[in-house]
Amino acid sequence: MTDDLATWSAPVLDSFLDLLIEPAAEPTLAITVKRATPVAEMTMTRRLSYDEDDVNSSASDATCSSKNSTAQQRYRKRQKRELEYLRDQVAEMSAHLTVLKSIRGLETSQSSFWEKKARVQKLSSQKAAQENARLKDAVEEQLKIAETLNQLLVKRPKLAAFPTMDTVDWRLRRLSTDKASRDACLRALLQDGYDHVDTMLLRQNLFDVPSGHKSVTVRLNEAGTALATSVQGVHRIASNYLTLASRLWTIWNDPHNTEFERIFRSRVLDKVDDNIVYCEHIEHFRGAVPYLYRLCATQRYIENDRVVFVVQTILDDPLHPPPPGLYVSNDQLTVIFERVSETETIRRLCVSGELPIAPPPGSPLTDNPQHLICDFILHEMTQCFDQLEAVFG
Repeated sequence: MTDDLATWSAPVLDSFLDLLIEPAAEPTLAITVKRATPVAEMTMTRRLSYDEDDVNSSASDATCSSKNSTAQQRYRKRQKRELEYLRDQVAEMSAHLTVLKSIRGLETSQSSFWEKKARVQKLSSQKAAQENARLKDAVEEQLKIAETLNQLLVKRPKLAAFPTMDTVDWRLRRLSTDKASRDACLRALLQDGYDHVDTMLLRQNLFDVPSGHKSVTVRLNEAGTALATSVQGVHRIASNYLTLASRLWTIWNDPHNTEFERIFRSRVLDKVDDNIVYCEHIEHFRGAVPYLYRLCATQRYIENDRVVFVVQTILDDPLHPPPPGLYVSNDQLTVIFERVSETETIRRLCVSGELPIAPPPGSPLTDNPQHLICDFILHEMTQCFDQLEAVFG
């Protein structure tokens, strides 16, 4: 140790001695702060970021929830206001409709006869215009289909049907063998005749002619290919219109009636309902030899002040083919019993139709010239009309 001290220099030795002589200092707590490494800094930053995102997300969720709740409340309030508005509109329109109905009822009750007829004609005209537009669209559609079929050169499947096929049969006055289809065809045909009753009466001027009017005409049609027949009659009867109509309907429905024996042989083929009947008539030449075959459907329409009978002939019925050698009737008949008072009725009758000029093969009129055939048809129709008037009352 002495040798070692001898080798130290004087200044160093003095400093060492001073340290030995000075009292020891109190121990102090040493705190070292280490600088964070980049990974630690990144971890800390992410942790702070995640915490901030959680706080922001919670605040955002709360804000969105509040906004959604507010939007739903506004939507519900708007729906409620719209519903209340629609209810008010319904109530207002219902009240307006009630007023219009009452006004229409007053107008109808206080309208004159001709005002009622004009109103009916207006409705009929509107309905005819709608039907015309529908048929026009149907024809255009059929033309497109036909053109497409021609382009494809493919036959139409048997099960396919055009959209207006339901209107073809009754417009051609042709029945099928299916019961439901036959009934539908008869109803459509009779309804069409009923829709044109007033138009026909106006065209024939039967509203203005006096009681006792009678007219029977047979002439060539405009094309000169057929005989156009027309019968008109107006008669005032001292009886109730419902009583007269009920009597006629009873006779027409009776399958064993004898009232028409002097006019034609009648047979009821089918009864569709209480107001529609389908019959067969065979008229005889001079009461002995049959010359005309008629299949006709009849419907009764009961109105407030009149009863209307519409008779439409059927030209083709596979269930009831016409006998050979007979004319096939092609006409329509309208009989109206209109109330004048409780004990008085005015009856209007109108028949119009066509028959071919040339009689069918085997007819008793085959060897007669045209003018004699016209005279014969006129004579038979006059007798038939007189006897019908006796039956109708």
